[in-house]
Amino acid sequence: MVTRPPVYVRRFDRVTRALNVLAMHANGLPLNQLAQALDTDPEALREELRVFFAADMPLRYYARISRPTTIRFHDADGDDAPPEHAEYVSAIPHSAMEVGADYVSVGELARIYRAGQDLLAIEPGNTDLEDALDALVATALQGIGTRRSAWLADLAARLGAALREHLHVRITYARAWQPGVREHVIRPYRLTKTRRGWELDAGLDDDHTGTFLLSGIRSAEVLEEAFDRPDDVDQRIARNRRTEPVDIAVPQDSRWVVERFAESVEVINETEDEVRLRAHLLEPIEERLALLHVVAGPSAFVYTPTRHRDVGVGLAKRLLEHHRA
Repeated sequence: MVTRPPVYVRRFDRVTRALNVLAMHANGLPLNQLAQALDTDPEALREELRVFFAADMPLRYYARISRPTTIRFHDADGDDAPPEHAEYVSAIPHSAMEVGADYVSVGELARIYRAGQDLLAIEPGNTDLEDALDALVATALQGIGTRRSAWLADLAARLGAALREHLHVRITYARAWQPGVREHVIRPYRLTKTRRGWELDAGLDDDHTGTFLLSGIRSAEVLEEAFDRPDDVDQRIARNRRTEPVDIAVPQDSRWVVERFAESVEVINETEDEVRLRAHLLEPIEERLALLHVVAGPSAFVYTPTRHRDVGVGLAKRLLEHHRA
């Protein structure tokens, strides 16, 4: 049996989807038409919109947390009408003295700031961008933003330059899934930012394509020797980053563990206590699953493929022996 989300979650979801629909209709929509698009009852939607937007605190008390949009109830001619009788509804921006950051949420500004820092990491000489980010931190994001790691920014900049100039790079790398530090001469193909941080896709001496976390690179030396970038480099990267679907059941309070180790997650079935997920995992599959099992606890269980069902046992035994010693 699938447990439905709590009522307040479903209501918030409807309000969010209603705003997305209304954003595409400057003159608003009939409430009945909007409710039909959302597959819900018109009167229930009317009340949800009214209650949700009535919850805003007056601007004179807390101006910084007011919503960037509000709801307006009106008739077919555009004249305001009481919420309980209005036939039409519109989503409009809050009035503001100036056009600017008042129309952008703090979350959006934070995403802009992070994107700017990522760009600055590979363009360290972009002083205009650096000044703009400093101004953003000093004003709208005061107390939130942090300076980027100078070491990581320098490494990303040097690797980005080697990538553009097709130059080999000698690195010492602390492997994420195996013990020890190794030296490689690599051909950098792509530098990208993921939820794990900066990652470098690169070719190795055996014509294999690998992925390196910049946080695991202990040293990097750009060599003068150039290489020819393969025509099928995108296909090579895609093959290296190919995921395997694994169906796994975990307690609801361990759901975050699967999301932490997977590239993406689909919900197959869930109850109040347990959720069954299809996790799309990168190589090394068994090492990721083993760690996932240990963190999620003994209730975690792999359904398919069956060959992965006991991968966590070996790691758990090794950890137990290590801590006993």
